[in-house]
Amino acid sequence: MTFKWWIHLLLLGLCCHHEPAACKPEWMKPQFPCEVTSHNSSSIVFDCQERQLNKVPRGITSNATELDLSENYIKNISAGSFSNLLNLTRLDLGWANHGKKLIIAADALKNLTKLHTLRLAGINLTEIPGKLLPDSVKILLLDHNKIIRLDKRSLAGLTNVTQLWLSKNCYFWSPCREYFTIADNTFSVMTKLEILDLAFNNITKVPKGLPQSLKTLKLGTNRIQYISEHDFYGLSNMIDLHLQGNCPRCHNAPYPCVPCQNVSLDIHPNAFQSLTSLESLTLGGNSLTHVKSSWFARLTKLRSLILSFNLLFEAITTEAAFFRYLHKLEKLDISFNFAPQHYPTKINFSKDFSYLVSLKTLHLEGLVFQNIGPDTLSPLYELKNLSALNLGTNFIIYSDPSIFHKFSHLKLIYLSENRLYPTSVKSSQLTCDGYSQGSDLSISPLVMKHPKDRVYELTHGLIKQECFDSGRVISLSSNNLFLISPEQFANFGNISCLNLSGNGFSAAINGTEFSTLPNLTYLDLSYNKIDLAYDNAFQELQKLQVLDLSHNSHYFTAFGVTLNLNFTRNLPDLRVLNMSYNLISKLTTKLMYSKSLAELQFTNNFLGTLWKDNDRSYHRIFTNLINLKILDISYNNLSQIPDNVYDYLPHNLTKLLITNNILTDFIWDKLRWFPQLETLDLSFNSLTHIQGSNSNVTHNLTFLDLSNNQIFQLDGGFLNDAKSLKTLSLSNNELTIINQSTTQMWPKSQIKTLLLQDNPFQCTCDSLDFILWIEKTDVKIPKLTTAVTCDMPANWTGKALISFDIEQCVNDSQAFLIYILTSSFIIIFMFVSTLVHLFYWDASYVLHYMKARIKGYRSLTSPDSAYDAFVTYDTRDPHVSEWVMKNLRVKLEEEGEKHHPLCLEERDWPPGVPMVDNLTQSIRYSRKTLFVLTENYVKTGVFRLAMYLAHQRLLDENVDVIVLLMLEPVLQHSHFLRLRRRLCGKSIVEWPRTAAAEPWFWQNLRSVVRVDNQAIYNKTYSRYFTNN
Repeated sequence: MTFKWWIHLLLLGLCCHHEPAACKPEWMKPQFPCEVTSHNSSSIVFDCQERQLNKVPRGITSNATELDLSENYIKNISAGSFSNLLNLTRLDLGWANHGKKLIIAADALKNLTKLHTLRLAGINLTEIPGKLLPDSVKILLLDHNKIIRLDKRSLAGLTNVTQLWLSKNCYFWSPCREYFTIADNTFSVMTKLEILDLAFNNITKVPKGLPQSLKTLKLGTNRIQYISEHDFYGLSNMIDLHLQGNCPRCHNAPYPCVPCQNVSLDIHPNAFQSLTSLESLTLGGNSLTHVKSSWFARLTKLRSLILSFNLLFEAITTEAAFFRYLHKLEKLDISFNFAPQHYPTKINFSKDFSYLVSLKTLHLEGLVFQNIGPDTLSPLYELKNLSALNLGTNFIIYSDPSIFHKFSHLKLIYLSENRLYPTSVKSSQLTCDGYSQGSDLSISPLVMKHPKDRVYELTHGLIKQECFDSGRVISLSSNNLFLISPEQFANFGNISCLNLSGNGFSAAINGTEFSTLPNLTYLDLSYNKIDLAYDNAFQELQKLQVLDLSHNSHYFTAFGVTLNLNFTRNLPDLRVLNMSYNLISKLTTKLMYSKSLAELQFTNNFLGTLWKDNDRSYHRIFTNLINLKILDISYNNLSQIPDNVYDYLPHNLTKLLITNNILTDFIWDKLRWFPQLETLDLSFNSLTHIQGSNSNVTHNLTFLDLSNNQIFQLDGGFLNDAKSLKTLSLSNNELTIINQSTTQMWPKSQIKTLLLQDNPFQCTCDSLDFILWIEKTDVKIPKLTTAVTCDMPANWTGKALISFDIEQCVNDSQAFLIYILTSSFIIIFMFVSTLVHLFYWDASYVLHYMKARIKGYRSLTSPDSAYDAFVTYDTRDPHVSEWVMKNLRVKLEEEGEKHHPLCLEERDWPPGVPMVDNLTQSIRYSRKTLFVLTENYVKTGVFRLAMYLAHQRLLDENVDVIVLLMLEPVLQHSHFLRLRRRLCGKSIVEWPRTAAAEPWFWQNLRSVVRVDNQAIYNKTYSRYFTNN
C-alpha cells in the first residue's frame, strides 16, 4: 500500500514538472469559468453569473461561502451538485436556466446546513420548495416565479426564515389569469418572519394571521380593495408598510391598469390601530379621496408618509386634520394629487401643514396650479426643519418673488418642469382665467424621472450630487425663463447651486445677470441658447467653481456671430467647465485662459475641424489652462491629432479621454509630455496597430483603454516601460494572435486586469505561446471562458480560446528528450531522498540486527530509575516552560496521592555537560519519557534525538517508555502517531479544550506515568512487548 502511494506521488511530481498548470487547483486554472474573490479569511465568493453554464462547474472549493449561479443555462441541480460545499452561506440560483424551469433534486440543498440566503428567482417554481431547504435558511427570495397559492403546507420547513420575498409572481407583465390565493393563518407558522414581500401578485385581500414578528410588509400593486379593522391586528413590531398601487389612477397609466370597483382603496378607520411602531407608510396610487385622522391616531413614530398619485387635492387644500397626529413625520410625498380637468389660478395649502414640526422633505409635484401667491405656502413658513421643497411639474406660471425669502432654512427648492416666466414679465399677462379646464395637462404618473418605488430621496434624480453638496440649491430647469435679470433671484437668499437648464435662454451674458448671487459655486445653464458675445460674461461670479454650458449649440452653429471664450478669465475659482454638445467648429477667441480650471468637458464638438493641418490658429486653444487635470475631447470627429497639438496640451493632465472619434493613429512618443498621466482612453476609434512605445510611455499610467478599435497587431515593445499600468482593455478589436514578444514585456508592468473579449482569435498552434502565458499568469482576464473566443478555424468558431488543445502543438521529439532528462533526474533525486528520509530506521535496524547476529545478543539492563519521568519540551518557548514549571511539575510532584519525581532540563541537567549526554542519562534513569508536544517543538532536532533515544531503549531493553502529551494538535497525519494510538492509545494524552475536563486530564496523566506501558498495551499486540 505504501509503495503504491509513493508511485502515485512520483507520477504527480513528474506531471507538475512537465506541465505545471495541471497541478493547480481547478479554481485557479484559467479554464475555470467563475471569478473567485476573498474579502477576508471567512468569505470566499465564487461569482459564476452569466457564464453560459449548463451545469454546476467542477472545482468549487469546500471553503466557498457564497456562490452565484444566476443567469445561466443550468437545467438540473443534482443531489451531488453541492455535496462538498458545506460552508455555503449564500446561494444564488436566480434565472439559473435563463427564465425556464430549473429542476432541483430533493436532496440537493439539504446538506447545506450553514446556508443563510437562498435566491430562487425566475426559475418557474409553482410552489415553495420548503421540504428541499435546510433549516438554516433565513433569507429566501422567490420573486418572478409562478407561485399563486399559499397555505401552511407550502410553508412547512420555513419556520426559521426571517425574510421572504415573493413579489412579481402574478402581475400585468407576467399574467396568471387568476387571483393569488393565500389561506388564512398561512404565515402564522413563520414565527421569526420580519420581512414579507408580496407585491405585484394579484392578491385581493390582506393575508390573515400574519406573525407578530413582522417588521416590513409589502403589499403594493395588488388588487386589494378593502383594508379591514383586523387585517394588521397584533403587528405592533411593524416598521414599514407598503400598500401602494392597489387602486391606481388609470388615466394615462403606462401599463395594463384595472381600476377598483369603488374607485379608491377602502380603509377601515381603525385599520392601523395596532401599528404603534410604524415608521414608514406608503399609500400612493390608491385613488384616495380623503385621509381619515383615525388612521394616524396611534402612529406616533411615523417618519415617512407617501400619499402620491391619489385624489387628495381637496383634502390637502382644505382641512387636513390627520396632520395633527404626525409630529415626528420627516418625509411627506403628496405629489400628483391633481384634480382631473382642473387648473386653478392659485391654491392655498391646508393650515394643518403647520403641525408637521419635524418635516424635512416635502414633495408637492403634479398638483397643477398657475400661481404661487402670498398665502399658498404660508402654513410651511414655520417648519424650521424643512430642508427640501419639491414643487416641480405643477405648470406654475407665476411665483411671488418674496415667497421664498421666507424659507431661509431650505436647502433645496425644486421648481423644475413648470411654466415660470421672467420676473420682468407682468403676471397679469400670464393669468389663465379662461383656461381653467387645462385640457392639455396630461400627466403620466409612471413616466416621471423618479424611482419606480416612489420613495424619493434628495439625490434621486432631482439634482446632481455635486450641486446638492455645494450648499443651498434652487432648481428652475425646464421653465420659460428666456430672459435673466438680477431681480429674478433677489429673494432666494444665499444660493450655492442654481439650475437654469432647459429654459430657452438666448440673451448675451454681460456680467450682471447673477449679481444678486455672489456666493454661487455651481451654475447649470445647459440646454439653452447662451450667447457668449461679451468678455465680461460671468464676472460677477467670483466664487463659481462649476459651470455647465453644455447643449448650447444654437449660436455656435450660426454664422457671423461672436463666439467668445474669454469669460474663463473672470472666474478665478472655476474648477469644472462643461462645453459639451455645442457643435463648436469655429471660435472668435483662439485661446482659453484659466489658472484654476481642473476639468474641461469638450465632447460632441468639432475639434477635427478646428485642428486642421492647414490652419494652426486653434492648436494652442488649451495651452493656457495651466492647472488642467482632466480633458475630455470625445466625439469630436478627430481623424488625427496634429503633431504639435500634443506639445501644446497642458502637461499636468492626469486623465485624457479621446473616445468615439475616428483616429487611425496615435503618436505614442508624445506621451513623454504628460508625466502625470494616469488614465488614457482611446476606445471607439479606428486604430489598426500599436507600435512599441519604448521608454516614452508615462510611468504613472494606470489605465489604458484601446477597446472598440480595429487593432490587429501589437508590437513587441508595446507598453515596455508602463510599469504602473493596472488595467489594459483590448476588447472588441481585430486581434487574431498576441505574440510571445509582446507578453514577455508585460511582466515588467503591474497589470492586474486585461480585457480581451470579442476579438477574432485564431485557435491554432500560432497562439500556443499566448495560451501558455494565460495559463501561468496571475493577470485577471474577465470573461475568459465566455467572451474570449475563437473565430477560426471553422470548427472552433465560438469556442473559448483557453480550451484549445495545445498538446497537438508540441514538438514530439524535443518534448520526449526533455521529458526523459527531467524525469530521470526527478526519479533519481526523489528515490534517494525517499530512502534517506523514510528508510533510515529500517537501515539502522538491519545494521544492528546483523551486528547482533555476528557478535551475539547481550541484554542491557538499565539501573534503577531515579525519576518517574523525564519531561522533554520546547525550552525556547517561555509559555511552554512556564506551563511545565508551574502546572505540570506542581501537579505531578506536589499534588495527588503519590508524588512523582520529574527530571527537568531547566532544573536538573548539570551545566557544562553535552546535550546528548544529558538526554541519554535523563532517558536511561527515568521510568518514562514524557514528550510535551507543540507545533514548534516537533520541528526541532532535540525532539528527534530524544525520540530516537527513547526508541533505543525499546530496542535494547524491550521497554516502552514513551508518553506523548499533546499540548497542541500536531502530527495529525503521522504514521507513527496513528500506529501509537492503535498499539498503546492510553500513552497519548491531550490537553483538554474546556477547563471542566482538566481534573480528569491530570488524573489520567498520573495514571499513565505510574503504570508501565506494557500494562496498557492493546491486548492484541501486548504479547510482542513482554520480557518473557
